[in-house]
Amino acid sequence: MQLQQGYLGEIYGMAFFERLGRDYHFQATESQLTEIHLTESQAVFSLLFKVEQYTAKALLKQLPELASLDEALLEQVRMQAQKEVDSWLKLPWHELLSALRLWVEPYQQKYAKWADDAESNSEYGAAFRLLERHETAIYRYLQALERGDQRSALILECFLGAL
Repeated sequence: MQLQQGYLGEIYGMAFFERLGRDYHFQATESQLTEIHLTESQAVFSLLFKVEQYTAKALLKQLPELASLDEALLEQVRMQAQKEVDSWLKLPWHELLSALRLWVEPYQQKYAKWADDAESNSEYGAAFRLLERHETAIYRYLQALERGDQRSALILECFLGAL
């Protein structure tokens, strides 16, 4: 059940970041988004989408039973994510980064606990650890973006390279 929840989180994340990447620059006002932030935002959301997508695919390889989830449920998750993006579209760039980090933080903590709990007593330890590494990479990436670290993308690229 927890791994299904994690997988659905990846489906949600793909829809969320796809829509945010597509629509954020249209909703932000000129004072909120400079040309540099426009380019950066598109790269950020594209990379976050890619991480969600790759993690979902990796989970499916480890847990083929996830492929049998009801398509109506998957579509419901996608629609919910796309709808919830509306409230994020109006945030100025730095506020958006901060809000995303705060949003990811409890998931990072939850997935770390799941991975620790599963490590010693579960045949699914690798899948739980994948979710934890995924969420930790995203969390650290968002922290680096907030700090203005020019090499922040390396955090996610390293994660992707390990898959």
